Amino acid sequence: MDNKQWEEEIHKNPFDLFMDFHVEKAETESTVLTFENKGSKWDNPNGTMYGGVLYSMADSAMEAACAVCGKAVLTLDLGMNYLRPAFANTTIRAEAQVIHNGRTTMVALCDFYDNDDRYLAHGKGTFFVTGPYVFGDEGGQGDE
Repeated sequence: MDNKQWEEEIHKNPFDLFMDFHVEKAETESTVLTFENKGSKWDNPNGTMYGGVLYSMADSAMEAACAVCGKAVLTLDLGMNYLRPAFANTTIRAEAQVIHNGRTTMVALCDFYDNDDRYLAHGKGTFFVTGPYVFGDEGGQGDE
């Protein structure tokens, strides 16, 4: 399946569609999503991007990485380390990879960069496997 098909697939999730996440790469060794942080819409009172955007993007990127590995999942746990702020009018890149592909659980990592390749944040998630990922299934990525 190509990146465009994966993007259509993740956009079945209303939140991913609303955020307009884009699939740059969807392979078993790495899944990459991007987000165009246009203007100050997502700024917090400090003038930097709200950390919840990165948190939710980590969840989406790691769930997509699990789907690329053929499994539908639900999030059990997700943690973030914010290393430097993200700013308006930048492209945010989330690079996710599965580090444990088990029968009932999966663990993934997600690293964030801006369009100047500055390392912004690191996430780690644990996911419960609900079954095989079925391409084209409305609930395929898990309904959280």
